[in-house]
Amino acid sequence: MTKPIFRSAAVVLVLALSVSCLAHLSRAKRYYADGQDQARASMTERAVASWKRAVEEAGRECRRKPSAQAFMVKGLAETNLGRWREAEASFLKAFSLGFNDGQAWASDAALSGLAASFEELGLETPALRIYGQILDKSDFKPALMIAAEKRTNLVLARVADLDPAEKTRTLAGLTKTLDRLIDKDFACGLYHYLHAQADAHLGDLRRSYEEAVMARELGLPSEKIGRDNDNGLVYCYIRLKDSLPTAERDALTAAQAGWARKWGWRDDRTPAWKKE
Repeated sequence: MTKPIFRSAAVVLVLALSVSCLAHLSRAKRYYADGQDQARASMTERAVASWKRAVEEAGRECRRKPSAQAFMVKGLAETNLGRWREAEASFLKAFSLGFNDGQAWASDAALSGLAASFEELGLETPALRIYGQILDKSDFKPALMIAAEKRTNLVLARVADLDPAEKTRTLAGLTKTLDRLIDKDFACGLYHYLHAQADAHLGDLRRSYEEAVMARELGLPSEKIGRDNDNGLVYCYIRLKDSLPTAERDALTAAQAGWARKWGWRDDRTPAWKKE
Protein backbone atom coordinates (compact mmCIF):
# COMPACT_ATOMS: atom_id res chain seq x y z
CA MET A 1 0.00 0.00 0.00
CA THR A 2 2.91 2.30 0.69
CA LYS A 3 4.27 2.30 -2.88
CA PRO A 4 0.98 3.28 -4.60
CA ILE A 5 0.45 6.01 -2.03
CA PHE A 6 4.00 7.25 -2.59
CA ARG A 7 3.53 7.21 -6.36
CA SER A 8 0.23 9.07 -6.03
CA ALA A 9 1.85 11.66 -3.81
CA ALA A 10 4.69 12.07 -6.28
CA VAL A 11 2.25 12.59 -9.18
CA VAL A 12 0.33 15.17 -7.16
CA LEU A 13 3.60 16.95 -6.32
CA VAL A 14 4.67 17.03 -9.98
CA LEU A 15 1.27 18.36 -11.04
CA ALA A 16 1.38 20.98 -8.29
CA LEU A 17 4.82 22.12 -9.35
CA SER A 18 3.71 22.26 -13.00
CA VAL A 19 0.69 24.36 -12.12
CA SER A 20 2.90 26.58 -9.98
CA CYS A 21 5.31 27.12 -12.88
CA LEU A 22 2.47 27.91 -15.23
CA ALA A 23 1.08 30.31 -12.63
CA HIS A 24 4.43 32.13 -12.39
CA LEU A 25 4.63 32.68 -16.15
CA SER A 26 0.98 33.62 -16.35
CA ARG A 27 1.37 36.12 -13.51
CA ALA A 28 4.53 37.53 -15.08
CA LYS A 29 2.70 38.15 -18.35
CA ARG A 30 -0.22 39.74 -16.53
CA TYR A 31 2.01 42.04 -14.48
CA TYR A 32 3.93 43.04 -17.61
CA ALA A 33 0.69 43.82 -19.49
CA ASP A 34 -0.63 45.77 -16.48
CA GLY A 35 2.55 47.83 -16.49
CA GLN A 36 2.17 48.61 -20.18
CA ASP A 37 -1.41 49.80 -19.62
CA GLN A 38 -0.39 51.89 -16.60
CA ALA A 39 2.51 53.46 -18.50
CA ARG A 40 0.19 54.46 -21.35
CA ALA A 41 -2.06 56.12 -18.76
CA SER A 42 0.98 57.99 -17.31
CA MET A 43 0.75 56.05 -14.02
CA THR A 44 4.52 55.69 -13.84
CA GLU A 45 4.94 54.48 -10.25
CA ARG A 46 2.30 51.80 -10.65
CA ALA A 47 3.83 50.72 -13.96
CA VAL A 48 7.28 50.35 -12.38
CA ALA A 49 5.81 48.29 -9.53
CA SER A 50 4.04 46.01 -12.03
CA TRP A 51 7.20 45.49 -14.09
CA LYS A 52 9.18 44.65 -10.95
CA ARG A 53 6.59 42.02 -10.09
CA ALA A 54 6.83 40.70 -13.66
CA VAL A 55 10.60 40.31 -13.27
CA GLU A 56 10.15 38.46 -9.97
CA GLU A 57 7.54 36.04 -11.31
CA ALA A 58 9.39 35.45 -14.58
CA GLY A 59 12.59 34.89 -12.59
CA ARG A 60 10.88 32.18 -10.55
CA GLU A 61 9.68 30.54 -13.75
CA CYS A 62 13.16 30.74 -15.27
CA ARG A 63 14.69 29.01 -12.25
CA ARG A 64 12.06 26.26 -12.02
CA LYS A 65 11.35 25.63 -15.68
CA PRO A 66 13.58 27.66 -18.03
CA SER A 67 11.94 28.52 -21.35
CA ALA A 68 12.40 31.06 -24.12
CA GLN A 69 9.08 32.67 -23.29
CA ALA A 70 9.89 33.06 -19.60
CA PHE A 71 13.22 34.75 -20.35
CA MET A 72 11.52 36.90 -23.00
CA VAL A 73 8.96 38.25 -20.51
CA LYS A 74 11.71 38.81 -17.95
CA GLY A 75 13.80 40.69 -20.50
CA LEU A 76 10.91 42.88 -21.66
CA ALA A 77 10.15 43.92 -18.07
CA GLU A 78 13.84 44.56 -17.39
CA THR A 79 13.99 46.73 -20.51
CA ASN A 80 11.15 48.89 -19.23
CA LEU A 81 12.95 49.21 -15.89
CA GLY A 82 16.15 50.32 -17.61
CA ARG A 83 18.08 47.22 -16.53
CA TRP A 84 19.83 46.97 -19.87
CA ARG A 85 22.59 44.47 -19.02
CA GLU A 86 20.14 42.12 -17.34
CA ALA A 87 17.71 42.49 -20.23
CA GLU A 88 20.40 41.66 -22.78
CA ALA A 89 21.31 38.52 -20.85
CA SER A 90 17.65 37.47 -20.60
CA PHE A 91 17.03 37.91 -24.34
CA LEU A 92 20.20 36.05 -25.30
CA LYS A 93 19.17 33.21 -22.99
CA ALA A 94 15.72 33.17 -24.61
CA PHE A 95 17.26 32.76 -28.05
CA SER A 96 19.66 30.07 -26.82
CA LEU A 97 16.69 28.03 -25.53
CA GLY A 98 14.76 28.52 -28.77
CA PHE A 99 11.13 29.36 -29.40
CA ASN A 100 8.61 26.67 -30.28
CA ASP A 101 6.66 26.53 -33.54
CA GLY A 102 3.91 29.11 -33.50
CA GLN A 103 5.92 31.43 -31.24
CA ALA A 104 7.32 33.69 -33.94
CA TRP A 105 5.58 36.57 -32.20
CA ALA A 106 7.54 35.88 -29.02
CA SER A 107 10.79 35.67 -30.93
CA ASP A 108 10.07 39.01 -32.60
CA ALA A 109 9.21 40.60 -29.25
CA ALA A 110 12.46 39.33 -27.75
CA LEU A 111 14.38 40.56 -30.79
CA SER A 112 12.95 44.07 -30.44
CA GLY A 113 13.86 44.07 -26.75
CA LEU A 114 17.40 42.90 -27.52
CA ALA A 115 17.79 45.72 -30.05
CA ALA A 116 16.59 48.26 -27.47
CA SER A 117 19.17 46.89 -25.01
CA PHE A 118 21.95 47.17 -27.61
CA GLU A 119 20.89 50.75 -28.35
CA GLU A 120 20.98 51.78 -24.69
CA LEU A 121 24.40 50.14 -24.28
CA GLY A 122 25.79 52.24 -27.15
CA LEU A 123 25.59 49.60 -29.89
CA GLU A 124 23.42 51.67 -32.23
CA THR A 125 24.52 50.11 -35.53
CA PRO A 126 23.59 46.52 -34.52
CA ALA A 127 20.36 47.89 -33.06
CA LEU A 128 19.49 49.53 -36.39
CA ARG A 129 20.15 46.27 -38.21
CA ILE A 130 17.85 44.35 -35.85
CA TYR A 131 15.10 46.96 -36.14
CA GLY A 132 15.41 46.75 -39.92
CA GLN A 133 15.16 42.95 -39.80
CA ILE A 134 11.97 43.16 -37.73
CA LEU A 135 10.43 45.72 -40.07
CA ASP A 136 11.26 43.55 -43.10
CA LYS A 137 10.22 40.16 -41.70
CA SER A 138 7.82 40.43 -38.77
CA ASP A 139 4.02 40.41 -38.78
CA PHE A 140 3.75 40.97 -35.01
CA LYS A 141 2.36 44.49 -34.59
CA PRO A 142 3.80 45.29 -31.12
CA ALA A 143 7.30 44.40 -32.33
CA LEU A 144 6.77 46.35 -35.55
CA MET A 145 5.65 49.43 -33.65
CA ILE A 146 8.66 49.32 -31.33
CA ALA A 147 11.07 48.78 -34.23
CA ALA A 148 9.48 51.56 -36.30
CA GLU A 149 9.64 54.09 -33.47
CA LYS A 150 13.15 53.19 -32.35
CA ARG A 151 14.59 53.06 -35.87
CA THR A 152 12.98 56.37 -36.83
CA ASN A 153 14.34 58.07 -33.71
CA LEU A 154 17.85 56.74 -34.36
CA VAL A 155 17.83 57.78 -38.02
CA LEU A 156 16.49 61.27 -37.27
CA ALA A 157 19.13 61.76 -34.56
CA ARG A 158 21.85 60.87 -37.05
CA VAL A 159 20.77 62.92 -40.08
CA ALA A 160 21.71 66.23 -38.46
CA ASP A 161 25.40 65.40 -39.02
CA LEU A 162 25.00 64.35 -42.68
CA ASP A 163 25.62 66.50 -45.74
CA PRO A 164 22.42 67.66 -47.51
CA ALA A 165 22.50 65.03 -50.26
CA GLU A 166 23.10 62.11 -47.88
CA LYS A 167 20.50 63.50 -45.49
CA THR A 168 17.90 63.54 -48.26
CA ARG A 169 18.76 59.97 -49.34
CA THR A 170 18.60 58.70 -45.75
CA LEU A 171 15.26 60.37 -45.06
CA ALA A 172 13.86 59.13 -48.37
CA GLY A 173 14.74 55.57 -47.35
CA LEU A 174 13.09 56.10 -43.98
CA THR A 175 9.87 57.48 -45.48
CA LYS A 176 9.79 54.57 -47.94
CA THR A 177 9.81 52.13 -45.01
CA LEU A 178 7.11 54.12 -43.21
CA ASP A 179 5.01 54.27 -46.39
CA ARG A 180 5.17 50.48 -46.54
CA LEU A 181 4.05 50.18 -42.92
CA ILE A 182 1.17 52.59 -43.50
CA ASP A 183 0.08 50.69 -46.61
CA LYS A 184 0.07 47.52 -44.53
CA ASP A 185 -1.76 49.04 -41.52
CA PHE A 186 -3.21 52.44 -42.37
CA ALA A 187 -5.13 52.70 -39.08
CA CYS A 188 -1.97 52.69 -36.94
CA GLY A 189 -1.61 56.27 -35.70
CA LEU A 190 2.01 55.72 -34.62
CA TYR A 191 3.14 55.14 -38.20
CA HIS A 192 1.55 58.43 -39.32
CA TYR A 193 3.19 60.23 -36.40
CA LEU A 194 6.61 58.86 -37.37
CA HIS A 195 6.01 59.80 -40.99
CA ALA A 196 5.16 63.35 -39.88
CA GLN A 197 8.48 63.52 -38.02
CA ALA A 198 10.44 62.41 -41.08
CA ASP A 199 8.51 64.79 -43.37
CA ALA A 200 9.32 67.72 -41.08
CA HIS A 201 13.03 66.90 -41.35
CA LEU A 202 12.66 66.80 -45.14
CA GLY A 203 10.98 70.21 -45.07
CA ASP A 204 7.70 68.83 -46.45
CA LEU A 205 5.46 70.82 -44.12
CA ARG A 206 2.23 70.00 -45.93
CA ARG A 207 2.73 66.23 -45.69
CA SER A 208 3.98 66.52 -42.11
CA TYR A 209 0.89 68.48 -41.07
CA GLU A 210 -1.47 66.05 -42.80
CA GLU A 211 0.22 63.00 -41.28
CA ALA A 212 0.11 64.59 -37.81
CA VAL A 213 -3.63 65.25 -38.18
CA MET A 214 -4.22 61.64 -39.21
CA ALA A 215 -2.08 60.40 -36.31
CA ARG A 216 -4.17 62.38 -33.84
CA GLU A 217 -7.43 61.18 -35.33
CA LEU A 218 -6.37 57.52 -35.36
CA GLY A 219 -4.91 57.58 -31.84
CA LEU A 220 -1.40 57.31 -30.43
CA PRO A 221 0.09 54.80 -27.95
CA SER A 222 1.08 57.22 -25.20
CA GLU A 223 0.33 60.69 -23.85
CA LYS A 224 3.96 61.72 -24.44
CA ILE A 225 3.82 60.83 -28.13
CA GLY A 226 0.40 62.47 -28.42
CA ARG A 227 1.74 65.75 -27.05
CA ASP A 228 4.81 65.60 -29.27
CA ASN A 229 2.53 65.03 -32.26
CA ASP A 230 0.42 68.06 -31.26
CA ASN A 231 3.52 70.24 -31.00
CA GLY A 232 4.73 69.11 -34.43
CA LEU A 233 1.28 69.65 -35.90
CA VAL A 234 1.09 73.23 -34.58
CA TYR A 235 4.64 74.00 -35.74
CA CYS A 236 3.90 72.83 -39.29
CA TYR A 237 0.53 74.60 -39.31
CA ILE A 238 2.06 77.96 -38.38
CA ARG A 239 4.97 77.65 -40.81
CA LEU A 240 2.74 76.38 -43.61
CA LYS A 241 0.16 79.08 -43.03
CA ASP A 242 2.78 81.81 -43.35
CA SER A 243 4.04 80.40 -46.66
CA LEU A 244 0.73 79.97 -48.53
CA PRO A 245 -1.10 82.37 -50.85
CA THR A 246 -4.24 83.96 -49.43
CA ALA A 247 -6.85 81.48 -50.68
CA GLU A 248 -4.91 78.41 -49.55
CA ARG A 249 -4.05 80.05 -46.23
CA ASP A 250 -7.71 80.80 -45.55
CA ALA A 251 -8.68 77.20 -46.38
CA LEU A 252 -6.00 75.83 -44.07
CA THR A 253 -7.03 78.19 -41.26
CA ALA A 254 -10.67 77.11 -41.56
CA ALA A 255 -9.72 73.43 -41.59
CA GLN A 256 -7.46 73.76 -38.54
CA ALA A 257 -10.17 75.69 -36.68
CA GLY A 258 -12.53 72.76 -37.31
CA TRP A 259 -10.02 70.24 -36.00
CA ALA A 260 -9.35 72.41 -32.95
CA ARG A 261 -13.04 72.50 -32.09
CA LYS A 262 -13.32 68.75 -32.49
CA TRP A 263 -10.29 68.10 -30.28
CA GLY A 264 -11.37 70.58 -27.62
CA TRP A 265 -8.40 72.91 -28.09
CA ARG A 266 -8.54 76.45 -26.73
CA ASP A 267 -7.73 77.86 -30.19
CA ASP A 268 -6.22 76.69 -33.48
CA ARG A 269 -2.73 76.40 -32.00
CA THR A 270 -3.24 75.65 -28.29
CA PRO A 271 -4.01 72.05 -27.25
CA ALA A 272 -6.14 71.63 -24.13
CA TRP A 273 -3.25 69.96 -22.27
CA LYS A 274 -0.95 72.96 -22.73
CA LYS A 275 -0.73 75.25 -19.69
CA GLU A 276 -1.52 78.95 -19.96
